[in-house]
Amino acid sequence: MRINQLLTKARAVIRKPDARGEDLLWAIWDNAHTSDGAKLSTQWQEIALRGGNRGASADRDLDAMMQLFQSAQRFSERFPLSGAQAFIREVSAEVIAGDVITAQGVRPDCVEILTVHAAKGREWELVAVAGLQEGMWPNLRQRSSLLGAERLVERERHGNLARSELDVIAAGALLEDERRLLHVATTRARHSLFVTCVSYEDDQPSQFFEEITDAILNKSSEELDQYSSPRPITTPALIADLRSALSGPQAKDAASIIKALSDAGIHSADPQSWTGVAQLSTTEPIVDPTKAVPISPSSAENFTECGMKWFLEKSGGTDGDSIAQVLGSAIHAFAALMVQEEGITESILVEKLKNSWNLIDPQEGWVSKGSQDKAIAMISRFMKYHIKHERDVVGVELKFDVTVGKARIIGTVDRLEVDSAGSLFVIDFKTSKDPITYEKVKENLQLKSYQIAVTEGGFKAHHASTTSSGAALVYLGHDIQKISSREQEPIDIGAARTQIEGIAQSMGAAQFVAATNKRCKECPVKSSCPIKVEGRTVIE
Repeated sequence: MRINQLLTKARAVIRKPDARGEDLLWAIWDNAHTSDGAKLSTQWQEIALRGGNRGASADRDLDAMMQLFQSAQRFSERFPLSGAQAFIREVSAEVIAGDVITAQGVRPDCVEILTVHAAKGREWELVAVAGLQEGMWPNLRQRSSLLGAERLVERERHGNLARSELDVIAAGALLEDERRLLHVATTRARHSLFVTCVSYEDDQPSQFFEEITDAILNKSSEELDQYSSPRPITTPALIADLRSALSGPQAKDAASIIKALSDAGIHSADPQSWTGVAQLSTTEPIVDPTKAVPISPSSAENFTECGMKWFLEKSGGTDGDSIAQVLGSAIHAFAALMVQEEGITESILVEKLKNSWNLIDPQEGWVSKGSQDKAIAMISRFMKYHIKHERDVVGVELKFDVTVGKARIIGTVDRLEVDSAGSLFVIDFKTSKDPITYEKVKENLQLKSYQIAVTEGGFKAHHASTTSSGAALVYLGHDIQKISSREQEPIDIGAARTQIEGIAQSMGAAQFVAATNKRCKECPVKSSCPIKVEGRTVIE
């Protein structure tokens, strides 16, 4: 009966044209009950918290469910127009390797490739143990489960030690586990044993490999004979070898083979397809030196982090707006409504948000619900700021366009306020979670640009004042009850003008510098960056 009800709910989700894999999983997971009528998710959580063998098993089951949800989310991101049934077919088609009690269809005359655990209790005349690389075997990265049961075990064993000390103890235990695993692997051989590793750039032999060579051969890995891997039997590898030979004594032969391959229609053999062969289309600056360079307040900050990233993104090297970006725009619009329309209350804004949520996040399920809850919390924090602010509101979403030397600063301020002395103060609402430091806000170029706009008369259509009393970033996404803000005091306008003019000059140039910074990890244009491994082909 329970299974039938569960399948009925699942079928109802599948019938929805916009249903995704995670929606189907949630419908099943949220409605799965045990024979006692308790929610399966609740029962697993309670068992996991009790510990013991059953607790560890429940912990692993919860981990597996988390992985399944993450797989469904990744599938939806890769194939946004696919439905829940497509995800089911994808999972059904996967082959998941696992230990079995009895071998099925094992031939005695073939090479077996298996894990160390699967090899326990068996022996072969010849065994090859590969991958004794530093960081791979031994793998000393901390294993972490959903509820962190392994850390609780170490704390129970060793008392109330500091987290760093517990991590050292855990690493020692992991090393011994990895050593025992290696012992199992190397003792599977009756007659011959091959142990291999790679020594190339960042890949180095592990301490286990060094211990084996020292114990058996009385040598270090550096004293052993090294063998170069043969070229892969692929077209790109062949072309790469031939291109390398173009600078050697066999250059003529290599060139003739490349030409023959190109004439035969092999695209990668055509020199015009090789990166770096084509001449630069132009060496002229991207902006006419006699004209002003358009610059937005936010782009000034981005340009100083990495000029290359700014240029590539400006030229189309970005994905479409993410849900977070769309949500940010929506929160700004709702914040503007509070000033633009009379009688707007928090409940009305929340209702408007819920009614338009499908436009912000078209997906359904627990992930979307969590994002909506965060958005509602942002509206609540905005209302707190709106009620408590002391300055009068001049306007919201006000555009400005001012020219400072070579720079034409164009932008929009979220909110312009005026204090009792008649000076203007700019507010910029942020939906990100982590505020910048108090030191960084002093040099924040976005806020400096806003203050320059005030002094240059960028808001004269709304207020006569050209005196700035400062600017602030107000963080609506910061997960605390108190409103987090970072204020920038009135700045030295002359120095700020010079700084912005210099940035504009560089933005209009013909060359842009790539710089390493904290955003490199999630940079969308890494594959074109000459200082990153992913973009190495740009210069090689």
